[in-house]
Amino acid sequence: MNASYTDTQKAAIFTGLLLVLAVAAALTIEAAGLGSNLLAWGAVWSVTPVLATVIMLLIVTREGYSAAGWRSLGLHRLGLRVWWIAFFGTLLITAVATAAVWATPLASFSLPPSGFLSSVVQLMIFTLILATTFILAEEIGIRGYLLPKLLSLGRARALLLSGVIWATWHMPLIYLTPLLPIGNPVIGVPLFYAAVVVGSLFYGYLRLATGSVWPSSIAHAVHNSAWGIMVGLTATSSPQLVNDYLLGDFGIVVIVAVAIGAILASRLVREGDEPHAVRTHPWSSPG
Repeated sequence: MNASYTDTQKAAIFTGLLLVLAVAAALTIEAAGLGSNLLAWGAVWSVTPVLATVIMLLIVTREGYSAAGWRSLGLHRLGLRVWWIAFFGTLLITAVATAAVWATPLASFSLPPSGFLSSVVQLMIFTLILATTFILAEEIGIRGYLLPKLLSLGRARALLLSGVIWATWHMPLIYLTPLLPIGNPVIGVPLFYAAVVVGSLFYGYLRLATGSVWPSSIAHAVHNSAWGIMVGLTATSSPQLVNDYLLGDFGIVVIVAVAIGAILASRLVREGDEPHAVRTHPWSSPG
């Protein structure tokens, strides 16, 4: 381990690497014409947090030459006791947000031609695949490596700052490719940042409480799978308003619902509830 770097400095170096790799990945996706192949561009994009983590562990700090360095990422612990919150809690948040919009004159429930059961199966398959591949790659970098390194700033600051960094990581994909449309950027960018930050609070509490990255990966995968399916179940004559700005990945109603979920998670899943939890430093604020 290179003791010359503080945790805050490691977080800063990681952030710089992450953003440089994000720009490189976005440019590569465009230059290679990978936009039409979801698996190809998704792999190129999602590998960047893992790559930044590996560079930190093997080259910058050399913590990766000990087992403890890799264990710090939270991959070796399952955190099973909060999986029910990660899966059903996230699903409930999305379902309640969608139902709230269905209750307005703007939208209504629409059964897909393939039936409701197919949507349930689709949700399960998508969640399993994402939680063990693309989403897991994001979580290893953001919640596995970055979040614990920021805890010396205080738990609340660490959760918020990791969310801002995570949102900023998406910006090259938004501005350098057409793969993550946000509509009017004056509206879309602030909503996107708000959605990612509140999501980071929810996922972060799961990570801090268990010392495991798996619950946050499951919750993140459920969110990414469920909102797309819920939008598919929604009939509306104002698709951009409803599907982008109210529902969807960064819709206002979803943001509010996730924020409430994060508040509940902070109380139900308290940091330090089990001996293997990620703990803040003694001098950090309780958040």
